[in-house]
Amino acid sequence: MSKNSLFLGICILCLTTSSLLAQSKAITSSKKPSLDSTQKAKDESANWKKESKAILSELGIQQIGAKSKTSPKKKKTEIKDEYEGVKTERRIGSYGSGNRATVEELNVVKYVEDEALSPYSLEIWWYDPAQSRVVNSPIKDSKNAQICHGPYRKFVHDNLVEEGHFYMGVKDGRWENYGPEFELENKQYYKKGFPAESIISYYDKEQKKIKEVIPKAYGKIVGQYLSFFPNGLLKEEGKLDDSVKVGRWREYHEKGSGGRLKKEWRYGKDKFDTFAPVLVQERDNQAKIIYQSTQKFD
Repeated sequence: MSKNSLFLGICILCLTTSSLLAQSKAITSSKKPSLDSTQKAKDESANWKKESKAILSELGIQQIGAKSKTSPKKKKTEIKDEYEGVKTERRIGSYGSGNRATVEELNVVKYVEDEALSPYSLEIWWYDPAQSRVVNSPIKDSKNAQICHGPYRKFVHDNLVEEGHFYMGVKDGRWENYGPEFELENKQYYKKGFPAESIISYYDKEQKKIKEVIPKAYGKIVGQYLSFFPNGLLKEEGKLDDSVKVGRWREYHEKGSGGRLKKEWRYGKDKFDTFAPVLVQERDNQAKIIYQSTQKFD
C-alpha cells in the first residue's frame, strides 16, 4: 500500500468517526442543545469537511461521489430472426457521411404475399437494397420487396436516435426518439399501423373490415383521420387537431376510371386558425374536373 493511499484512508476514517460521534451525542443526550453548542458542532463539521477536501485535492482526487454528466449510450439488444411467429432476416442499412453517417438495424420478411399486407395502411415501410436504407414509398412488387418486420434501430453518428418495432411494414408497439445527449424526446404507441389509442369502427362483427379510424393520442383527437368503403378502398382522409379539421382533406369515389378523387378541401393550419374551408377541386368518377378553385395554396 502506498503512503498516499494510507494517508487517504486515515483522513476518511477520521471524517467518518467525527460524524458518528456527533450523531451519537445527539441521540444519547436528553437535553435540547443550546444554539451555541449546535452552531459549534456545525462549525467543527464544516472545518473537518474543508480540511478533508484540501487533503484530497493535494492527492489529486476531485469530487468524490459526483455523478457523471455524460449519459451512457443505450445498450444494444440483439435482433432476433423471428418476430410474432414469422421468420425474418437481418439487414443493415448505411448511408450518409461525416456527422450525418446513418446506420439502420432491422429485420425483414421476404416473399410477402399481397394478402399479408394490410389494405388499410397508407404507408408500408420496407428495405430498399439499392439505397441501403428503409423507405416508405409505394411498393411496385410486393413479392420481392423486403418488408420491415420486427425490431428496428437507427443510429446517426454512432448515437441511437430512434427505435421501435414493425409489423408487416407498419409501426407497432412503442416507438421512441432520442436527442444528442440520449435524452428521450418523443414516445408514441402504435397498434399495427395506427396510434394505439385510436377509435376504430368496423363494418363486420369479426372486426376485419375497417370503416373509420379516429386518431387519438394522450386523450386528444389528433392526427390522421381515415375512413374506408366496405371493399377496403379509401373513402376520406385528412388531419385533425384537437377534433378540428386542418390542412388538406380529400374525398374519394368508391369506383372510377382515371382516378377516384372526388373532392379536395383546404382548412386552416391549426385549430386556432379561423380560415374558412375552401373547396379546391371536384371531379366526377371519370376524373373529369367539375370545379377548380382559382385560389392558390402553399
